[in-house]
Amino acid sequence: MDMVLPAQDAPHRWTPLFAAAERLANARSLEDVVEVVRTAARVIAGAQGITVVLAEGDDCIYVAEDAVEPLWKGQRFPRSACVSGWVMAHGEAAVIPDIFADARVPHQLYADTFVRSMVMTPVETGSQPMAIGAYWSRANAPDDFSVDLLGQLARLVGAAVRNVSLQTSFEIINRIGAAVAAESNLDIVVQTITDAAVELTGAEFGAFFYNLIGQQGESYMLYSLSGVPREAFADFPMPRNTAVFAPTFLGEGIVRSDDIRQDARYGHNAPHKGMPPGHLPVTSYLAVPVISQSGEVQGGLFFGHHLPGRFTAEHEKIMTGVAGHASIAIDNARLHHKAQREIAARTVAEGELRQLNATLEQRIEQRTEQIRAAFSELEQSERRFGLLVQGVTDYAMCMLDANGTITNWNAGAERIKGYTAHEIVGRHFSCFYTDPDQQAGMPAHTLQVAASAGRFEAEGWRVRKDGSEFWASIIVDAIHDDQGRLIGFAKVTRDLTEKRAVEEQLRQAQKMEAVGQLTGGIAHDFNNLLTVINGNIELAQRNLETGSDPAKISRAIANARQGAERAASLTQRLLAFSRRQPLSPKPLYLDRVVDGLSDLLKRALGELIELKTVSGPHLWLVEADPNQIESTLLNLAVNARDAMADGGTLTIETGNAHLDSGYTAACGDVTPGNYVMIAVSDTGTGMAPPVLTRIFEPFFTTKEIGRGTGLGLSQVYGFVKQSGGHVEVLSKQGQGTTVKIYLPRFIGEADEAREEKAAAHDLSANGETILVVEDDDGVRAYSVETLRELGYRALEAADGNAALRLIEAEDQPIDLLFTDVVMPGMSGKELSEKARALRPDLKILYTSGYTRDGFLRDGKLDPGISLLAKPFTLQELASRLRDLIDQS
Repeated sequence: MDMVLPAQDAPHRWTPLFAAAERLANARSLEDVVEVVRTAARVIAGAQGITVVLAEGDDCIYVAEDAVEPLWKGQRFPRSACVSGWVMAHGEAAVIPDIFADARVPHQLYADTFVRSMVMTPVETGSQPMAIGAYWSRANAPDDFSVDLLGQLARLVGAAVRNVSLQTSFEIINRIGAAVAAESNLDIVVQTITDAAVELTGAEFGAFFYNLIGQQGESYMLYSLSGVPREAFADFPMPRNTAVFAPTFLGEGIVRSDDIRQDARYGHNAPHKGMPPGHLPVTSYLAVPVISQSGEVQGGLFFGHHLPGRFTAEHEKIMTGVAGHASIAIDNARLHHKAQREIAARTVAEGELRQLNATLEQRIEQRTEQIRAAFSELEQSERRFGLLVQGVTDYAMCMLDANGTITNWNAGAERIKGYTAHEIVGRHFSCFYTDPDQQAGMPAHTLQVAASAGRFEAEGWRVRKDGSEFWASIIVDAIHDDQGRLIGFAKVTRDLTEKRAVEEQLRQAQKMEAVGQLTGGIAHDFNNLLTVINGNIELAQRNLETGSDPAKISRAIANARQGAERAASLTQRLLAFSRRQPLSPKPLYLDRVVDGLSDLLKRALGELIELKTVSGPHLWLVEADPNQIESTLLNLAVNARDAMADGGTLTIETGNAHLDSGYTAACGDVTPGNYVMIAVSDTGTGMAPPVLTRIFEPFFTTKEIGRGTGLGLSQVYGFVKQSGGHVEVLSKQGQGTTVKIYLPRFIGEADEAREEKAAAHDLSANGETILVVEDDDGVRAYSVETLRELGYRALEAADGNAALRLIEAEDQPIDLLFTDVVMPGMSGKELSEKARALRPDLKILYTSGYTRDGFLRDGKLDPGISLLAKPFTLQELASRLRDLIDQS
């Protein structure tokens, strides 16, 4: 433990006191002052510990300490229950040789500390109460010399705090002067003055009551508040000319009271005899009249604090200057209104103008001095900023003028971009852009956005001095002067090339992992289906060869066909997930789709689950594929049923919704606008967060083997996204799941025409000729054989060129072109365009297992396109052919 320095070591303790005095003289903030005390007081006092205490309201806060063991830094105690509060209240030092023998000491707080004796010295700051404490580990330690040094340090600290307060006051007064000079709106000026005055005095709240002259010459009173909301005074009338207020409103002088409740003038006016009920508590009171140059009392500035003794004579001096600024503001406003009201009284107006001009030279001189001081401070700030900027090497920082010319360049910019300051200053910043970006006008766009929005942020390729390119993060901030005029830009660039490469590698790895998962799932399911198809075909072939029961053969063929249909369904789900399935959207109302599907849903859900439907009023139209809507609802209903094994409730709700920019920005994959929502909610088991994040992954399922493919929700997601919509899933374990689907609102009319049941009709041919174009030999052979089975005359071609030769033959009748879409060389679309050029009336039916973008517009088939998806059956082909051929 540190030893107590004896008095004979005085030279060693005077030296740090002198050093502290010099540091305190240079302090520019209260934090600077506290730091000087924290680092110097312990040596000066010869103590084992010191603390710095500030008063805040009714509490003492121990803001800093330096001790051999921790004391109370960061803690607060009631001022009435600590030694620091006692010295602040009494204004004298507390020298305590034995802490356990002094009633002022809260013994329980000191019991676990090393402290046995102490000195607590008040600091006279003129505003915020403050104290310095010194502590020793033995009783009777503090001697007269230590107490005297602490007192001298306290006086130096008090002077430093007052100096800091004075500097702050000058800055605030300068700000008020600038506001008065630059702002013509009296309400803004008065509020600025009130806010600044509260800050200068340390009041809890303040008010500025002032008089104005109306259009008809009548006088009325307005007021501004600071420190409290306007509602705090909304129920109280304007202040009356009572004994307390009279000196202010009559311009007799400043009224300052440490406790206004003890003032002889207080509480003599009915009906309240003092402050009315509900009024904020006022103990310390300061009121300053605002008097114009002509001697007219224009109003008053009033300040209050619930603690006593908060306002000083220094505050009176400062508020006198503030009142002068307020007077000038009101004078200017009155002059403006007077000139508008009394154009004819030019002589009077000119007289007042001459009176104001008489002080112009003095005001110019004062303003010039303020500008000089501001420029001096700015130069110092710029020097400090320059040292900071030059020390940063990971960021390229430069300053641009308003036209984009480089005016400043730091070491980081030289390291990242390769130019020295001598080489680059004076050039336009567009030299860092690639040629395509320069041609696209990106440099000008950058400055335009920064100037209008205040900041421009982007990432992109930039060019170094040696011509190499790097991926950069760019931030450009606009810089304005005090009048709001654009004077330049601050530009910060960071090299993200390595970071981008790492992120790209991570994205590629994630992509490959997803592809591996997808292909594995597809291979698993298709191998199962191929086993069913090949096995049953082999059984049928074996039974044919042995002449077995025809029923066995039919059963095997039926099983193989069922496997093929399941394979076709699987490919359709994969296309839905990849948003490549061709949609046939129609304008429809979602509530009508739900009503039409209710019976099917009830059968799918079973008796244990109740189905509820809720439809919002005045539902908007959507444009969507009704078959896919029904499939989506059925998928969600089946998933909900599986989550409610013991029964429950499934609710399907429809309603209109507006997704604002805040919501869509958080989602990132949907545009703001009007949507129609359909929500499917269950009371089932819900999902854990890890499961919830993966529900749209293909082949991901939590169901038992054989109960799901893992493609249901993937298909829902793909369909909704292909339709321009959005999916939101809300789920908690044990609380059920809600799937909300948002489809864009459609502006138009619903198709009210009811579809009539198609009458049975003959699907056989009437001698028509069909040209089959298919590059796959097996598919082409099957198609030709099927057409001939139906009675059509079939021509075939393996590619587009061969088909065109048949079409060009004038003696060759062709009623319909049946062509694959995806073929090597010439695609089906290109073939159809050339065929129509030769035979404009030629009817065309496309077929494909995968539709590329050329046939889709926003996920929908182009108008006039007829497409038969692979795999197709004889019945489906015959029906589509007859529909097309029989069209007029």
